[in-house]
Amino acid sequence: MFFHTMSIPRWFLTLGLHPIKAGTMPDIPKPHIGEGPVTLRNWPRDIAWFNTTFIIIIPLLGCIAAVFTPLRRSTIIWAVLYYFWTALGITAGYHRLWSHRTYEAGLPLRIFLACAGGGAVQGSIRWWSAKHRAHHRWTDTEKDPYNIRRGLLYSHVLWMILKQDPKHCGRPDISDLNEDPVVIWQHRNYIKFVFGFGLILPMVIAGLGWGDWKGGLVYAGILRMFLFQQATFCVNSLAHWLGDQASFHPFDDRNSPRDHILTALVTLGEGYHNFHHEFPSDYRNGIEWWQYDPTKWAIWIWSKFRLASNLKRFRTNEIEMGRVQQMQKRLDQRVATLNCSVLPD
Repeated sequence: MFFHTMSIPRWFLTLGLHPIKAGTMPDIPKPHIGEGPVTLRNWPRDIAWFNTTFIIIIPLLGCIAAVFTPLRRSTIIWAVLYYFWTALGITAGYHRLWSHRTYEAGLPLRIFLACAGGGAVQGSIRWWSAKHRAHHRWTDTEKDPYNIRRGLLYSHVLWMILKQDPKHCGRPDISDLNEDPVVIWQHRNYIKFVFGFGLILPMVIAGLGWGDWKGGLVYAGILRMFLFQQATFCVNSLAHWLGDQASFHPFDDRNSPRDHILTALVTLGEGYHNFHHEFPSDYRNGIEWWQYDPTKWAIWIWSKFRLASNLKRFRTNEIEMGRVQQMQKRLDQRVATLNCSVLPD
């Protein structure tokens, strides 16, 4: 019996985890980017200050603190391990589980991923997944939250630190997220997750483990958080920009997503972006055995321990058909550029 078939314990429902019913949690109107020019007087109102604090201000303070904080071997090892743990919260949790439903996860695994993802400090599951679904549905259009056509810097980070105009934001269906008690629990307690798993836990482990409280906060907490934030943001920016059209669009070139090993390395396999946009419900991003995709391997291992099930993957012939069709398209484009007329004698 898989864990996902378990009934939710009564004690778990006492933590504010009840599903959100339609109309019971309306979006609160917020000020957004105005139509007029940005001036010295009005620019503060267009800043999303919570996001800016955790994406810009705290990492900047962390970089300054690192100058005065010795880096110990135990702390750097812990920081790397915690980087991978919180990264899985985003890649296997926020992205492949909740955004795309590429597999099913039992309650223990969902709680684990919700805690890990909260420690990555990239927003709640509900917020992150809603934005990502909008990105897939309206890729490279005005309704794409991190539309690459608005510029590399905008798609990388500005879309998060500036308040977006609701008129330009796509609103995908997230009714399934509103019915997941783990998603709602994390969403309603997100600030606690940020401080608890983003900053306090890495500091406490280093402090109690080998007496490096300050190093745990600076390196395993702040700088680890900053580095993985930037790695994830690279999928939104560089994975839609880096590389030429012919080499990095093996499955489709109608939109900007591209495959690149660089983004795959820093994001636990999320860099095979052209494949992902063409086959988003596949639990794998790297489909070849040699492609670096530890997220895929983690999900597969969890399935062997019955923590995950129903791993979705496209048939090999469907994937190969997409590849062949793209090759044929490039061949046709190449033939069209050739002058095949017969020269007279």
